[in-house]
Amino acid sequence: MKTRTGIILVLAILTVVACGVVSAGRTLPPSNDTAQIEVRTSVSAIGSVSQTTDIVYTQSNGNLVDNPPLAQGEGQNVISYQEDTMAVSGCVTYDSYTNLDTGPVTANGDNFQTQKYMTYDDDGDGTPSGVMMSEESIMVEAMATNGTEGVGSCCPWGAVDGTTLAATNDRVIAGSDMVVEEAAVASSSSATITADTIDTPVSLSYTVEIEGINQTEGDTSTGAEGRATAFVSAVLQEGNGDSTSMGTEVVYEDETTASGLFTLAKDVSFVSS
Repeated sequence: MKTRTGIILVLAILTVVACGVVSAGRTLPPSNDTAQIEVRTSVSAIGSVSQTTDIVYTQSNGNLVDNPPLAQGEGQNVISYQEDTMAVSGCVTYDSYTNLDTGPVTANGDNFQTQKYMTYDDDGDGTPSGVMMSEESIMVEAMATNGTEGVGSCCPWGAVDGTTLAATNDRVIAGSDMVVEEAAVASSSSATITADTIDTPVSLSYTVEIEGINQTEGDTSTGAEGRATAFVSAVLQEGNGDSTSMGTEVVYEDETTASGLFTLAKDVSFVSS
């Protein structure tokens, strides 16, 4: 039940790009056998709904069994996605799509994709005592030791013989969490860590929009009701040449919280090339 008269509107857009000739986090070649997992979910209820998703995809051009430590020229990339949603005592709709592909992708493709849309109204079951709690996050991690093309490194990553592949250690996490009495929520995410060529960069994207179920632009009484947070954090460390020295470090933290009657949107994009 809406009882407040204020509204908070937050829009945050972040783009993080870590660039270097051959020094930033790079995609890795796929294994000989690849796999694809595709899931579609659709639920509607007057009552309660719960949904959990956990995915961890790790790719290496060496042997995962003996990591850490990484061998010279070895790389290891990770995609991790988690969602935990619980809606009780209300009117709930939930639709989601998840796709994981461990094969090589092109510059316009992704190894992992999600799309989600859900609505919740605690008055929907006739009693204004319900709540929906939801958490979602996606992480990309790219790690590699230094090496030289043709000398223990992950061919065909060097463009020519003798190309130096510097060490790298990148991690980016984005997501949202909320506790709401009424909301319409749309989110999407994607990530890439595997490709046939270094021209395809490691990447991550995350978008979330939270508003009222019958949102009217400019109407302070029609926003989502409750509390929500959207966030992104990044640690990017890049090496210099074939030494063990660290030439670049970027640490980024971003968090937005809204409560009461509100709309909130955040769009995150990370590319390392």
